Parts: sequence; C-alpha cells; structure tokens
Amino acid sequence: MGSENIIQIIITSIIQGITEFLPVSSSGHILFVNKIFDWKDIINLNLLIAVHFGTLVAVVKYFWLDIKKYFIFGFIEIFKKKEGNKMQSKMLTNVIISTLPIAFVGFFLSSTASDNKILNSLYTPSALIFSTFFFAIILFVSDKIRPEIPLTTEKEFNNLSFIHAFFIGIFQIFALIPGASRAGVCISAARFLGYNRISATKYSMYLSVPTIIGAVLLINTNLVDTSFYFSWLEILFGFILSFIFAFFTIDFFLKILKKMSLTVFVIYRIFLAILMFVYMF
Repeated sequence: MGSENIIQIIITSIIQGITEFLPVSSSGHILFVNKIFDWKDIINLNLLIAVHFGTLVAVVKYFWLDIKKYFIFGFIEIFKKKEGNKMQSKMLTNVIISTLPIAFVGFFLSSTASDNKILNSLYTPSALIFSTFFFAIILFVSDKIRPEIPLTTEKEFNNLSFIHAFFIGIFQIFALIPGASRAGVCISAARFLGYNRISATKYSMYLSVPTIIGAVLLINTNLVDTSFYFSWLEILFGFILSFIFAFFTIDFFLKILKKMSLTVFVIYRIFLAILMFVYMF
C-alpha cells in the first residue's frame, strides 16, 4: 500500500463511517477533505463504493431485527390474503414511497450528468458552503418548532402515514445536494411533521438502506471511465474501516438523542461552513 493511498483510505473511510448517519453531510465532508489534500482523483469511485458498502452493512447489522421484520417479513406480508393490521408491510411501503422521489430524480440527474448545468453548479465551493449552512438552519428550525413528543418509537412508526412518508421522500431529494445531508433532511422533514427525534432518526436510517444501494448502483455505472489505482486489499480495508466507524456512530447517535437536542449538530455545521469559506475563498 502506498502512503498516499493509505492516508486517503483512512480519512475517507472514517469520514464516511461517521458522517453518513449524522445530520452533517458525508458528501460535503468528503468533497472538502479532497479539496484540502488535493488528491489526484476528486473522489475515486472504487473507494467510494467500498466505504458506502461498509456503512450499508453497518446499518443492516445494527438494525438486523428491524430489517428482517420490516423489509423481509413486510415483503412477505404484502402477498398475504389475510386482512388486518399489516404494520410490517406498511413500514416497507412507507420506505418505498419515501425512496421513490430521490430514486427518480437521482437517475435523471445521473443520466444527464455530463451536460447538466444545474447538477454541475451544485458541486461548486459556493454551493457546498451555502447548503452546509442553509440546511443547518432548516435542521434547527425543525427541531425547535416541534416540542419533543414522549411517545415510544413503535407508536411513532404506527402513526407514519403514506402522505408523511411521501413528504419525507420529497425532502430527501435535497440530499443530492452536497452539504445538505441525507440524514439531516430526512430528520428535518420528520421533525416538521411532529415525530420525535428517535423516530425521525431511526426512519432516516431505514431509508439509508435503499438509498445507499441506489447510490452504489449509480456510482457503479461510471466505473468504466475511472482508473483503478487502489488494490483489492486497500478497498477491503476501506470497507472494514467505514463499517466499524458507522456501526458505533449509529449506536452513539441514538443514545445521545435521548439526552440532547440536535443543536450541537447545527452549531457544528455552521462552524464547518465558516471553515470552508475561509479555506476556499
């Protein structure tokens, strides 16, 4: 392993693992760090796939009982003729509804990426700084406008209607903007609707499963045009590292939300936006 490769793998894996499920934007951090180090590829797609898979396996591992309950048994429940309270299939349907908007928009932008002026404008330093700051304010407002509701997570999930799922899905489209944060916009949407922080966060993590899979598939379509300068051993190292940091970040995030609001992440994002502005301009 080359020293430059090792540094890039370690930093990219740790950033992806920590920031994927926090409302701080993993893509924004990775773009900023790549700008600081001036690596030869802005983002090497092979490494990006590896670290995304690491976070995907982490969230599936952490929520395996829920994944099995909602994604597997929920799928089976859809085809059952027996009527009644189909909570498992309802959750799966909600996840699908919330995922469809970003899937359609993401596919469209990916298919026109080479000549899409709007998409290209989103990857400028100015856009990155603005979205990091702007969506921090959205997160702050959403968390303060609704008082914390002392309901259990399960009851909260039972209250999630198809309309609410679609509303969260529309918000999730903003995750395509670097700096916005997929977790952040999903949590903001759920908080605007009145769901408590734990429910909003867990639902954003459930949505990460199809979203990360979709992101990896879109990235994979561009691999033909990308030089493969990481060895398989280095790619495996990136996968393992991102998995470890993502798994413990999920656990840490859910625990601290029981004791504090989202303000600390808002403050961090504002500080990060200022740091980006000072460095890039």
